[in-house]
Amino acid sequence: MQKLKLLYRETNWWWPLLYGVGGAFLTAMVLVVDLYAKELFPKDWKTTLGLAQTIHSAVFTGLLTMMTFTFSTILVVLTTYSSQFSPRTLPNFIENRQVQHIFGIFIGTVTYSITMLFFMRPSLKDSVVASAVAVIVVLIAVIAFVAFIHIVSQSIRVTTLLDRLHEEGCTLIDEQIKAVEEEQHQLLPDKQTDYSFNLTASQTGYLQAIDSELLMKSGGHVAIDVAIGSYITQGQRIGSAEQEDVEQGILIGPTRSAEQDFPFVIQKLSEVALRAISPGINDPNTARHAMRQIGDLFRRYAVLPDGNLLVKGEGSVTVKRLSFSELLYLTFYQLRHYGEEDISVLATMLESLEIMKRNALPEHKASIDRFVPFVCSEIDWSGLNEWDRKHLEQAQRRALS
Repeated sequence: MQKLKLLYRETNWWWPLLYGVGGAFLTAMVLVVDLYAKELFPKDWKTTLGLAQTIHSAVFTGLLTMMTFTFSTILVVLTTYSSQFSPRTLPNFIENRQVQHIFGIFIGTVTYSITMLFFMRPSLKDSVVASAVAVIVVLIAVIAFVAFIHIVSQSIRVTTLLDRLHEEGCTLIDEQIKAVEEEQHQLLPDKQTDYSFNLTASQTGYLQAIDSELLMKSGGHVAIDVAIGSYITQGQRIGSAEQEDVEQGILIGPTRSAEQDFPFVIQKLSEVALRAISPGINDPNTARHAMRQIGDLFRRYAVLPDGNLLVKGEGSVTVKRLSFSELLYLTFYQLRHYGEEDISVLATMLESLEIMKRNALPEHKASIDRFVPFVCSEIDWSGLNEWDRKHLEQAQRRALS
């Protein structure tokens, strides 16, 4: 099941293909109506065969041009995402179902027009429904094109991307908290469990997801000793199980997936912030907004204690999780290094740590308090002017309060 969910998430041609098949099916329906049900429609709907051919030719030509423009716009957006935001954020636009539905509408309309034009034969004499349907699908395509322009104009804004990443992270956290509250999942102390048979990686890549139901069904009790999102090599030991040949429940791919990987969402947010503070872009306000979003995600995440994730069912699956302090360090160590010369970035980093503490468990608050001096360790306090020093000292005190 988890493999199908991952495939559905990463498959971008599914909806356009479905719309294309729908366009061919619509052609078949219209032909049946034109051949056997002419008398059911008003005379005003009837057009000559020549006019119907002209309408469908114009529709096909116009929509083909619209598709070309749409595809070119998508390439421009992808280039912008890769160069200004982060290459890891490309799937956030490609996997947008609204874009896929709109592109599918274009493909379905073109499919209907070209197939209907092919079947325009003298035997039809008067075309009853074909021309009217062509006008309707063109109007739908025009509405879809306007919606596409709106989506692109919104998607190209970095705040929209950050909000979507924040929403994606909130969804993952809420699902995990709900599962823990309903006792479907449990969080256990971090300790390694060894069973009879070793689990090895079937290929080199990233650990994308764990299909717990499939693992329990085929392996009984299973322990995964590497965190989801880790890079592993073929043949590497990644855990153990009571039975052999259960690797099919471990999903490994060439790229990381956010299906079960909350740290990957945090990484994408931090990469957008890093790109924003680079000299080539020099947009510290975007970096500050991204760090505030990171702080809010950590605030939600900090209600969960450290420990490995235990899933119970027919058997059990234990999956290693990164500790709160590890995730905190991996999120900010690059931002701390590249943002050390920007007072606003450093102050917002401390503000983000302050946000995290609002709902955090006591052990996580202690980790944040230990992390604050690390963030400030590269600040040359003696070289700061009075206003900058005062601003940073206030931010530091708030983070430690």
